[in-house]
Amino acid sequence: MIAPPLSDGIATAAREAQSRNESWFCLVGVPILRPRSVRLPLRPKRPTQTGEEGMPTRDAWRSCTARACHVLIKLIHIVFGLCFLSSVALAACEDMEMRTDVQPTANGAPVDVKIGMVVADLMGVDDVGQQLDVDILFTTEWSDPRLEAYSGCRFQISEVWIPRLQLLNSSNLRLSFRNALNEVSVDPGGRVKHLQRATGHISSYHSLREFPFDSHEFKILIGTLAERQDNVNFVADPDNTWIANRLNIEGWDISGVSIKAEPGEIEATGQILSIATLSIHAARSPEFYVYRVMLLLIFVVGMSWVIFWVPPSRFEFQIGIGATSMLTAIAFNLALGGQLPPVGYLTTLDKMVIWAILLVFLSIIEALITGRLVLHGKEELALSIDRACRVLFPVLLAGGWTGMILLV
Repeated sequence: MIAPPLSDGIATAAREAQSRNESWFCLVGVPILRPRSVRLPLRPKRPTQTGEEGMPTRDAWRSCTARACHVLIKLIHIVFGLCFLSSVALAACEDMEMRTDVQPTANGAPVDVKIGMVVADLMGVDDVGQQLDVDILFTTEWSDPRLEAYSGCRFQISEVWIPRLQLLNSSNLRLSFRNALNEVSVDPGGRVKHLQRATGHISSYHSLREFPFDSHEFKILIGTLAERQDNVNFVADPDNTWIANRLNIEGWDISGVSIKAEPGEIEATGQILSIATLSIHAARSPEFYVYRVMLLLIFVVGMSWVIFWVPPSRFEFQIGIGATSMLTAIAFNLALGGQLPPVGYLTTLDKMVIWAILLVFLSIIEALITGRLVLHGKEELALSIDRACRVLFPVLLAGGWTGMILLV
């Protein structure tokens, strides 16, 4: 019996397919054309059931529909099975009860807590405020035998025992993804994992004596002020400690991070705690200060050296050049002071600026000396001093700056 007639266009296509040695096959209840030369890899070829005009018969339609229904029923069984297993697992996790004030280890032995830190981003270093702007993740992992039967479960941090981390640096951090942070996950064997993420400012306490040729190890200290050392023992986890490849910071070269854990004393309380220390290895890029400060300062100092090329007899003109250079250098130093931190010691850049201003002042003194020599009829001696100073002062500037940089 031939199936009900289809549209004329489809019937014509079916007859043309039969003439091209093509046949019908069934895919999820829908008859589809395919060439006989194409083999289906997952099912053996079956004889087609077609009518006189190459159209699928009613039996072919019924066979396709039956197979589609069979597949659909299997899928429904799988979905219901997964839902049932999930509900059973969820019910098992909800039945957990624990005293959160009792640590996991027996006889009060210290709990080994693996800690890792990931620097997701380092947005800037505030030299004036002595702070780092960071985005950091803290990962902790420990064993709790009471949770061995709850592998795969997640619990609120208020339902289980966790080490209470405290940032020992002065900081203004904000927690991110608060819902996820309030949970711990349990792995086979009772291994508990907790992840915290925080962004904000952390005190860096870095020295600027070698500024702008300085390098630092910015340290982030983590302790557990609520726990004694005999309760919690941090273990460094270098596998979970790293820094992102791309950082949103300019003017610094970040070479990497390292982590260590060791006992340390809290000066304010005298407690001996297990402290985890993350060190961020960074070096300042001095190019900005070389081109925007030192190079311009060289031009200002070089302007004062014009004194050595002006005849000593024109000492009024020499004094005018020296005074102009001195005022320019002082104004330059005042403008530069707004960009530097007001620390109680001299940085390398401060010493270099002071040395440059001192050379300008010495050039004015040299103009006064040669002018006095001319007035006393010793013009040849004055000219000899000028010729010597043309070489001496550039050497003094270059040598002084080089020594300051090498001594940092």
